[in-house]
Amino acid sequence: MSDPNDPFADFEPYEPPPKPERGKREKPEKAPREPKPQPMADWPDERPDRSDGGDRRTLAILAGIAGALVVAVVVVLVIYLTQQSQRQEPAADPVPTAPATQAVPQQSGAPQAPSASPTAEAATAGIGVNADGFTITDDAGTTVFTHAWADDAAPAVAALTELFGAAPTEDFQNGDAENYAYNIYVWEGFRLYDVFLSAGNRPRAEVPAPTFVSFDSDIDVPVTDEFGIDLDMSADEIAALGPDSGQGGTFVFGADRNTFYQDGERRFGAAVTVEGSRVSVTYTFRAG
Repeated sequence: MSDPNDPFADFEPYEPPPKPERGKREKPEKAPREPKPQPMADWPDERPDRSDGGDRRTLAILAGIAGALVVAVVVVLVIYLTQQSQRQEPAADPVPTAPATQAVPQQSGAPQAPSASPTAEAATAGIGVNADGFTITDDAGTTVFTHAWADDAAPAVAALTELFGAAPTEDFQNGDAENYAYNIYVWEGFRLYDVFLSAGNRPRAEVPAPTFVSFDSDIDVPVTDEFGIDLDMSADEIAALGPDSGQGGTFVFGADRNTFYQDGERRFGAAVTVEGSRVSVTYTFRAG
């Protein structure tokens, strides 16, 4: 019997109704998966593209091989050329030595051409003085100018300026009661005298020596004359040439040539003076 003071005396415990059984769901059977096709080894289009890197490595290898071949060819050429030059050098040495040592004694006994050439030029180029005037020749020995003693001096001054390569300096020689005054054109070692006439003088055609020349050892161009006088001669050597007169250091050659404007012709002899090593020659009219 239940206790009237117990509010839960008539309380019956609650029992939940039994859960209905759930039927098991049948899972649908999965269709079998088809195997994925595997890439075949001979399908190049499905393989990773590695051709770029491979080509570069191949080109690098080929370039290295080509560079090595070029270096090898250059080395071979250098060695070959060096050997050729070494083979040729010994052959060139004996050529100048043997003939050179033998050529000198063979030519020593005969006149040598090199020494003859300057002599020929000295003998043909320069001034040639004679009784009638003087001539100028070029290096080939050709006469390029002729001056007679009665000619005007201006063309002679121009020709001598070209020969000496410089214009002359000018000087003046005063005259007196017995001698005419002269303008003097001076080059090193050579003087050309041209008569200076005033109003009271005779005309030029009646002057004994309208022009004349003198030259000495200081001249830079060769001078020859008809008496064989050399500007390097001593007084004794000049005396041996047979002058018409003279002694000591003064000599006269061609004393018989002192013609005075006979038929317009003037022919002069030469006066030679020797002072130490200096030889001076003057072609002019001499009254005595």
